[in-house]
This record gives sequence, C-alpha cells and structure tokens, in this order.
Amino acid sequence: MTYANARSEVLDWVAQTLGCEPHEVDTSKALPELGIDSLDAVHLIATIESLIQNELPENVIQRITCLNDILDMMGQRLAAA
Repeated sequence: MTYANARSEVLDWVAQTLGCEPHEVDTSKALPELGIDSLDAVHLIATIESLIQNELPENVIQRITCLNDILDMMGQRLAAA
C-alpha cells in the first residue's frame, strides 16, 4: 500500500467517524479536539495497523497527539516496509 492510499483511507475513516468530509479534517488538532474519543482511537489504531500490516508498539501509540503524528508515523512505517 502506498502512503497516499493509506493516508486517504485514514482521513476517510476519520471523516466518516466525525460525520464530515475528508478535506474538512484538521490534521493538526489533537484527537479529542477533533471529536475522537478513546473508543474511536482504539478503532483508528486498529485501522492503521491493518493498513500497514504491522502492530504498533505501545510506546509509539502513547506518543500520538494529533492526526499528523499518526500520518507521519504511518508514512515512516510504510517507507520502512
């Protein structure tokens, strides 16, 4: 999977969860500011792990503060694969 495709899928998932369009998602906001609660975050991480076909270590998950962090991490993981 390419980074562009994975990014698009993540933004589509977030937009669907929030009830908006992908271009309306502010990737610089903290997840709770976007309206992503802890249950949504668990589903988001599972979606990302499925996209990158790799489990994320807990220390990586704990460093996530905003959607940009997730997208950057995902890009690094896909580039390393």
